[in-house]
Amino acid sequence: MMEGHTGAGEERTANPAVKTSFFTRRLTSKLGQKGVNVPPSVVSFLDTPLCTLNEQQSVYFEQKFCPLIPSIVSALEEIFNEVGADTEGWEDMMTYASNLDTPIKICANAVLVKKEREAQDVVSIKLKAEQRTKKIDLPSWFSQLSSSMG
Repeated sequence: MMEGHTGAGEERTANPAVKTSFFTRRLTSKLGQKGVNVPPSVVSFLDTPLCTLNEQQSVYFEQKFCPLIPSIVSALEEIFNEVGADTEGWEDMMTYASNLDTPIKICANAVLVKKEREAQDVVSIKLKAEQRTKKIDLPSWFSQLSSSMG
């Protein structure tokens, strides 16, 4: 599956010094499964540090890439779920990929933020449920009072 897409990274001409990250490899594989061929120039762009973008790449990032971020985040979230990732492992992969921000790292971070929020929401819901179902301990004199009234 991924073998068919690893060649795309080797054929890149845009920036051969840019290494293809885990996230980009998984994303291109996922899109390939859906019949979407990702051009080598785009693969290279995904892992290009933002601080090294030239003017043309910066315009491309703002005008073409930014509107695609929700779709890319959605695909990366599917990957997160498929690989059974946890937020710590996902964050480790982001750190391992590069110390610099790249377009794909921005999207991977968005997945991480979303998953952390979901985890906080689950904890919050559980805490609220526990608070609602918490047993109220009545003082011992209350049972004596209620039996004397009945």
